Amino acid sequence: MMKRRVLSLVLSLSLAAGLVGCAGKAASDSASGKLSDQQILRLTIPYPIKTFDHAVVHNSSTLDILSNTGEGLMRLNQNHQPIPGMASRLTISPDQTVYTFTLRRAEWSDGKPVTAHDFEYAWKRILAPGTHSPSAYLFYPIVNAESYHQGEVKEDKVGIRALDDRTLEVRLKRQVRNFLSLAALTPFLPARKDTIQSQGKSYGKDPTRMVYIGPFTISRVTEDGTVILSKNRRYWDEKNVRLEHVYFFVSNHATRQLNWYNADKIDVTSVEREFAEAYKKSPEFHQLQTATTQYIRFNYKNPFFRNKKIRQAISYALNRGIIIDQLKNAAEPAGGLIPPSMKGYKSSFRQEAVMQAPEQDVDKARQLFNEGLAELGLTKPPFRLIMLNYEDNRKELALEIKKQLQENLGLTLMLNTTSRADKLQLENAGKFDLALSDWAATYPDPAAFLETFTSGHLMNTGKYSDAPFDETMKRAFNSVLIDQQIRYLIQAEKFLIQDDQALVPLYYVTDSYLVKSHVKELIRHPFGPRYTLKWVYILESEESDDK
Repeated sequence: MMKRRVLSLVLSLSLAAGLVGCAGKAASDSASGKLSDQQILRLTIPYPIKTFDHAVVHNSSTLDILSNTGEGLMRLNQNHQPIPGMASRLTISPDQTVYTFTLRRAEWSDGKPVTAHDFEYAWKRILAPGTHSPSAYLFYPIVNAESYHQGEVKEDKVGIRALDDRTLEVRLKRQVRNFLSLAALTPFLPARKDTIQSQGKSYGKDPTRMVYIGPFTISRVTEDGTVILSKNRRYWDEKNVRLEHVYFFVSNHATRQLNWYNADKIDVTSVEREFAEAYKKSPEFHQLQTATTQYIRFNYKNPFFRNKKIRQAISYALNRGIIIDQLKNAAEPAGGLIPPSMKGYKSSFRQEAVMQAPEQDVDKARQLFNEGLAELGLTKPPFRLIMLNYEDNRKELALEIKKQLQENLGLTLMLNTTSRADKLQLENAGKFDLALSDWAATYPDPAAFLETFTSGHLMNTGKYSDAPFDETMKRAFNSVLIDQQIRYLIQAEKFLIQDDQALVPLYYVTDSYLVKSHVKELIRHPFGPRYTLKWVYILESEESDDK
């Protein structure tokens, strides 16, 4: 009992210190300049948002908004570490499988108190089979969460329980070293049962009818899709929120966004490859190595790609340097699936599991390709294989891949370029042969990447399945010691990439973006929610001073 109480005290103090650090830094920074009378931040989203129900959304733009209108038990600070959100106190059992959260006294935007029952309801709603949530797998470390999601047990068997209005108990199947980071993610937000049930199937369509507990509320969505946030006056930490409004304008055109930025119509914008060089010397230019890897996914329902030599041939046929040159944004050629930003046992996972990107070897590629064709009883490859692609700046990447595979292997690809949402639907329906894919980690753990290739995983759209790989991942998840878990994850990645060529890694993603100099404390995260807006404030710009 003493060990449990001491651990609780240490965690409570350290978490509180992290929170004070953020607030203090924002206050001291504002002293170096005059606050603007207009505390308004302007950003962009690529498409109008169809639903604001956090249980069913999967696109990053909607999650970015909801992570700032909601707040989970934890939130991420400027160092991307979890700090208290709605939780004021945390107790962890000695075996680190039982987390008991005490909620702070807080209100929803309509004045009703936030309770532990709101968290229990929301989490179990995501796991309910009828919700069809793309985020359900994130809860699988919780006792019986996966079994409930698959309809094997009843809801009351899940290890999520409100002990009273302000106490939530979460029971895990095993030790999960990053569970607090998980608890900071948008899918782990609470939700009000009365609001959802009263609105039925229309819930999430009109965000002005929803209730919020985060720093901001959604006050309006215009006819053109612009989403307007307003400061939440009932937010428990309202005194540390400076922004009055946040605008998310709709545009998926890089040139238009850059023109808006240069015309001072928006404050933040991504910088695509064709413009990156021109802005690299600007103090407003930033780059962030994200927890994202770009790769080629195979559809294993196609017998052609079930042949390992065919998959290996495609990897050796590609010149990753030329492919990355299409980006011009400091992307790094990928040898493995897990990016350098992921932590291993004592250092970066990539330092502990060195895996160099393969050099192009056209002769070896052709030899493997011909051997693969012979094993399949073919004299030539299938005609016009479908490759799914994004309609953003990666169109040029797909064209380069198509060109190289045509020249080096005689493969003819037909590109199907579409929006991210439509692409995911096509992948889930199996309507592809290859797909230019990416995976952005939702939490800082190498397993976040590797688990998506286990048999039956929701994100395993290519239907890859291998019993030895699944067993290695199972051993990793069941490992109590972190160093042992990392060793199993290293084995799993080696098998996936070097032994079986289950996918073709291309590059680790680096984001390039511009932020106006008068915007302070905008936190950009490499994983999970992209932006934390809580501590942002706006200084008077030099242009306004001149006037």
